[in-house]
Amino acid sequence: MLNESIYKKISQVFSKSNFKIPNLIVILGATATGKSALALELAEKLQTEIISADSMMVYKNFNIGTAKPSLEELSRVKHHFVDILEPYEKFSVADFQNAASKIISDLNNRGKIPIVAGGTGLYIQALIEGYKFNDYDDIDTNGKVKKSLNSLFKETGSLAYNVEVIGLTMNRQELYRRINERTKKMFDDGLVDEVKNLLASGVSRNAQAMLGIGYKETLEYLDGTLTLNETIDKISQATRNFAKRQLTWYRRMKYIDWHEVS
Repeated sequence: MLNESIYKKISQVFSKSNFKIPNLIVILGATATGKSALALELAEKLQTEIISADSMMVYKNFNIGTAKPSLEELSRVKHHFVDILEPYEKFSVADFQNAASKIISDLNNRGKIPIVAGGTGLYIQALIEGYKFNDYDDIDTNGKVKKSLNSLFKETGSLAYNVEVIGLTMNRQELYRRINERTKKMFDDGLVDEVKNLLASGVSRNAQAMLGIGYKETLEYLDGTLTLNETIDKISQATRNFAKRQLTWYRRMKYIDWHEVS
């Protein structure tokens, strides 16, 4: 019922759009709240495409630990920014903003409203608020944006798109239960073997992609410094902390339309 209510609201918002201002749908929220599933359902109903706003899904062969869409899901709806980079390559918020804006323009020109879905708040905020980067000099070596950076939203109070921003939220206890279950499922699905295969294929332990939650802890397990249960607990805790940081980030985005899920 929640998905249907969101679909109806989106239909109403964009029913009279003439595409003079680029149209966009955004689905965000903490990890494990069901963003990907909702985006897939809406994309099929709207016959459009999904733009992944996830800084880890860009890397090839990093599948289980990133909760990447399955091959079946990827075949149902076209996803952008999934499996586009080698593990050693870097991808910044400016790269995302620049490439995503071109995809949005192209889809709008074809009468389609793209759906941005993901949990990397900086990517989403930079895109819809129109951050103004100066030849990437506004990003430090850790990918952080300078606080002095200007944006269309700061200067005018307007967003860069005619956008409906849907936020998914849930009871904190239920969120943590989902996170814990998803972490266990990752190991059932073969996360340890995935990391072994990545190392065997030549991926460096210090590659940017290997620093993500789930991968760095699994490396510790393979090194023998953590037991399997300790590894699962450590990943679950790190993911819960990440979810808290996501929610803190989204609080600054006052234009989010929040929906409770269960």
